[in-house]
Amino acid sequence: MKKYYFFLVAFLAITASNAQASLSAITPIPYEIVENQPLFPGGINEFMKFIGKNFQAPSDENFSGGVLKVTFVIETNGIISGVKIINDLGFGTADEIKRVLSSCPKWTPGDQAGKPVRVVYTLPVNIRV
Repeated sequence: MKKYYFFLVAFLAITASNAQASLSAITPIPYEIVENQPLFPGGINEFMKFIGKNFQAPSDENFSGGVLKVTFVIETNGIISGVKIINDLGFGTADEIKRVLSSCPKWTPGDQAGKPVRVVYTLPVNIRV
């Protein structure tokens, strides 16, 4: 009987350990502060110009403008992912900023201790009409 109990416990332990996610399958949490911040090609002023040139403000006469706030992750390969709207102004502004950010060129990724890391970035977009 002890032999069967031992095999049952061993089986459950092996099954439970195999059910755990491997470390390689876990996506690292993005940093907010890193030694070297991600860089848009040409710098932050060029990024602001890119947003200003590509973002189309709503043409609805009821839209009065405001500050659209968005957060996103700059991946280790420089691509933007995980776009989330923090403050949506309505009138399609959330979809428009997602469109613009998806067309953004690759950034130079941020790094920590000499290794590229995911970095979360928050962007306020002031929309005036």
